[in-house]
Amino acid sequence: MAHSGLSKFYVLSFIAQLICGVLAFQVRLQPKANSLKPPLTNQHKLNKLNTPTALRSEKNDLNDERARSTRRRILRTTRTGRRRRRRYTFIHQESYVTAAGAESLFSLSWWPFSYEMATKSSTIHNEQYLNSLDLPSIDCSWACVSNTEQIQLQQMKLLLRSELKMITDVNLHEKHPDVYSDLRLLRFLRKSKDRDVTSAAERYRSFLQWREQNEVDSIRDMVEDCNGSFTPTAVRLQTVASHFPMNFDYLVQETDELNEGDKSLVKPAILNVGEFDTRGITEKILASNSDDVELEDFLNYWIFLYESIHLRLYQQSLQFGQMTFLDEVCDLSGLSLQQFSPSFGTKVMSPWLKMTQAYYPETTRRIYILHPPAIIKVAWKLVTPLLSQGTIDKIRFVRKFDGSANEFVEIASWLD
Repeated sequence: MAHSGLSKFYVLSFIAQLICGVLAFQVRLQPKANSLKPPLTNQHKLNKLNTPTALRSEKNDLNDERARSTRRRILRTTRTGRRRRRRYTFIHQESYVTAAGAESLFSLSWWPFSYEMATKSSTIHNEQYLNSLDLPSIDCSWACVSNTEQIQLQQMKLLLRSELKMITDVNLHEKHPDVYSDLRLLRFLRKSKDRDVTSAAERYRSFLQWREQNEVDSIRDMVEDCNGSFTPTAVRLQTVASHFPMNFDYLVQETDELNEGDKSLVKPAILNVGEFDTRGITEKILASNSDDVELEDFLNYWIFLYESIHLRLYQQSLQFGQMTFLDEVCDLSGLSLQQFSPSFGTKVMSPWLKMTQAYYPETTRRIYILHPPAIIKVAWKLVTPLLSQGTIDKIRFVRKFDGSANEFVEIASWLD
């Protein structure tokens, strides 16, 4: 009897274990509650960990070891080819999440917050943090249109304190005040309509890196050697200048009358776009054995030109106590489609416009188009993809005017 009872006990135990095993296997097959969320790929996780944001706090350095261990775990999982887990853990480390990764994450349908909401929340947090600190002084408060803009400029200097300290340590602000002054910071701040301080500081930081990598200060020294004229002394740059006829006489002329109470001053410059020899300069740049002009020489000429313009704008801004801008009068007489070859658009014009729009913001106030030909619609479709929205908003077509560009400058009201 005892042996029979023991046998029944073993049989029941075996049946119970078998039932529990089947149930456990079925439970394992069932997707977990949060498994309906689309899993992030390993590459997506790595993208979040590899690139730090611009404003990385020093305290986040303590998380480096955790980030490295997470990266090793992801790589190890990829190398061994283990099956993809349907359940994942989102590691939120603000200093390691890239903008592209964050935007793609917030765009998912199941995510409760939008990218705009997160960006707005982050901006408000940054503003509250900056307002709690002692803001540095600025030397161009007279150019600010409001107290809010003045505070934003001070906040921008606070975000750039390490870069500005490096500039003052080598006295670059005294050697080239038009480049490293608060007035140039204000132009970067005004590039965006919303006056985002963080974005403006990042743009100026990229501007400093670009100047260092391309030795732009040496070109700025050439401007002083030319006594502020708009004609370079280098032979290669003179070759480029011969293909682009322009007139900066009105920018050099002294201004006697100013509108009282206005915060800005405008100086016109004439660009004879219809006479631009874009075809000739493109052939020289793309020639395999060209000893005359290369793309670097072409870009250096426009750097020289914009450095000369900004030096003049800076001097006149200090002289009259008003922010000075440039109005471009573009005469399209004689314009043809031969000037817009695919090679010129992709190889020459694209890097040229990207450079000037990124590193010389808020140089112009208006761009007036005179004598637009019949092909202007075709040319407009070719050029506008290379222009920022801010530049497009500044363009004005003047159709009912038959005079020359000089006559238009004489009769135009520049302070409208």
